[in-house]
Amino acid sequence: MKKLFTILFLIPIVLSAQNQLTLSDILTINDKDSFLNIVKEKKYLEGNSTTEKIYFGKGLSKDKTQATDWAEYTLNKGEFYFEQSDVAFVRKHGKESSCYYDLIVADIKKSCKQLENMMHESTRNGEVNFSTYKCEAAKFNGKIGFAMVKKNGVIQEFPE
Repeated sequence: MKKLFTILFLIPIVLSAQNQLTLSDILTINDKDSFLNIVKEKKYLEGNSTTEKIYFGKGLSKDKTQATDWAEYTLNKGEFYFEQSDVAFVRKHGKESSCYYDLIVADIKKSCKQLENMMHESTRNGEVNFSTYKCEAAKFNGKIGFAMVKKNGVIQEFPE
């Protein structure tokens, strides 16, 4: 009976962990199709995509303008990013493993080579200063960066 309870307890944890984004997932992205494979595998739903950008989110509102997590792919640049909303809230109220932004940043610092800080400008957030790294295992040709934007943790790819 103990084994049954243990198995029933661990199944949701294992399934939840499989839907959580990791650095390994990010490093496999090298084009639109590989990006789409990751977001679909991680249970993101398509948002209000445009002819320039593909948007995906978790916890999307009915009008698809708000979500708990975002993923975006810019078609003409081949650039992508992932954003975890309200990281401070997740750190305080979630399990240690629920703040995937912190886990990915720790993995980047551990397994990639630190480069320069880079500015990235967006219409929504203005200029954002990212710490950038070069990851040998990356399939994309570029750098990976991370930054806190307002309350959100952003992992951004910078193509070369």
